[in-house]
Amino acid sequence: MITRVTVEHFKRFEREVFDLADHVVLAGPNNSGKTTLLQAIAVWNLAAQKWTARRGSGTSTKAKERTGVPITRKEFTAVPLREMKLLWHEAAIALRKEELKKDQKAGAPRVLTIALEGRTAGEPWTIRFEFRCSGTELLYAKPAPDHVASLQNSTRDITVVHMPPFSGIGAEETRYDRPYQDLLIGQGKPGDILRNLLLEVHENAPDGWKALCKDVKEIFGHHLLPPKYEGRPFILAEYLPGIPARGKKNGLSELDVSSAGSGFHQVLLLLGFLYARPSTVLLLDEPDAHLHVILQKQIYDRLRRLAAERGSQLIIATHSEILIDGTSPDQILSFYSEPHRLVTEVERDQVREALKRLSAMDILLAEQAEGVLYVENESDFNLLRAWARVMDHPTYEWFTRRPFWHANQGRNPREAREHFFALRAIQPDLRAYLLLDGDNRGLSDREVRADGLVIGRWKRYEAESYLIHPTSLNRFIETMAPRMPLLISAAERYLKDELPPAVIREPLGEHDYLNVTPTSKTILPGFFKAAGIGFSRTDFYLIAEQMEQDEICSEVGEKLDDIGRSLGLMK
Repeated sequence: MITRVTVEHFKRFEREVFDLADHVVLAGPNNSGKTTLLQAIAVWNLAAQKWTARRGSGTSTKAKERTGVPITRKEFTAVPLREMKLLWHEAAIALRKEELKKDQKAGAPRVLTIALEGRTAGEPWTIRFEFRCSGTELLYAKPAPDHVASLQNSTRDITVVHMPPFSGIGAEETRYDRPYQDLLIGQGKPGDILRNLLLEVHENAPDGWKALCKDVKEIFGHHLLPPKYEGRPFILAEYLPGIPARGKKNGLSELDVSSAGSGFHQVLLLLGFLYARPSTVLLLDEPDAHLHVILQKQIYDRLRRLAAERGSQLIIATHSEILIDGTSPDQILSFYSEPHRLVTEVERDQVREALKRLSAMDILLAEQAEGVLYVENESDFNLLRAWARVMDHPTYEWFTRRPFWHANQGRNPREAREHFFALRAIQPDLRAYLLLDGDNRGLSDREVRADGLVIGRWKRYEAESYLIHPTSLNRFIETMAPRMPLLISAAERYLKDELPPAVIREPLGEHDYLNVTPTSKTILPGFFKAAGIGFSRTDFYLIAEQMEQDEICSEVGEKLDDIGRSLGLMK
């Protein structure tokens, strides 16, 4: 069992430590390092195999320990590589000038290390392997000097299998020895050894074969037939699409396993590894792929039970909310922000919501931002930015330098709460401000409240209601339709006819009319129609940009102040 992995200069990680458990789920977004961790374990395992085979007990010398064992790119089955240096962080295989020590010369090799800690038969062990690149086709691997003696005894019972995402199975499959199977797995073709696994279970583990057939029957309602190879150029692996009664086929056709669906192939492959390779560390990359959500839970529970029964360890990289929900927090390694083990159920729920709700840009901004602004839509955000510019407000710099904001999917402020909850899986101290339109008066703060989330509300019906200032609107029309007095006159007349006299006399005052009227759908479209101008809601912020400071309601400034304080932009 592997309990900790430490890597230096490996692929995306300069240095990172991963604490594992007897069964652990790696959860996080794409390109966050989950697969890299699985590959690091697979590379360590390949190095251990090569070292044991070439520097086994009784064969080691100090000279050999210094040089390590050579591994060519063709032998390197753990990770598909175009050239060896791609295994190194930023493909840097030599130390930079500022990294050199006194006794090192320019061009000194950058040593890539992968250290595994674990337990075998209850005894703890630590083995660190060092890797040095020697051109595009070759690297040298060796254990750290103080780990050489214990290497063989500590790891002799460890079998590591890295299963990349399933990509289908071949039409035919001959019998392969274990090294070639490992090569196919390293090339991302685990499906190409499915029939080999079935044959291996049938020939070497009769009880395992019975159990495998039972699993397939219970999950899919199919009957596996014994695989055959003797006297054939390929392995014959078939099944009956149903359960025969009293030993008879009952008219069921014998179908090749390739005839089944991808979900069947995926599950059969996972079970095949567990039954064929007991006491194995299984590195599973997205085993939930191709599986219906109901089947995901069923298979996940079965895999964990079988792994416990057969002395195997599961390390699973996934995006599945089902797998996350079914796992204890202390068995989840989150790759949001820095890789870390979870502690509480709240942290687990945050990771689950992050997988479901967050985009790659959300993740990037959450790592850099102090806070996030939630508004109804892009029109609201653009209006706030325009008013901040006109008022020379301290928040204007934030609005212009890659601000972090999120639309509430129309009038669904609860979406903001759930989105913010997910963001806290990345940055627990993140702050937020939710600005609700007046049409959400029936929604209490309690229904959207969350730690770190400040709730603000417009008094008027919506943000566009603060554009209703006759002087501002008429000035805007004059710039849009110069030398067209009839259109300008028609637009002015429209406002006088539609707006209450009190709004025209005192547009910055409090008016019940503006508190209940959706001006973005009534007054403003009618105004531009009267002026003969086609103008959409997404462009309403252009009006705000031409307003004077004394034409902007004081409440706008108050809301900008609230945003600035809530997001830590101003005191």
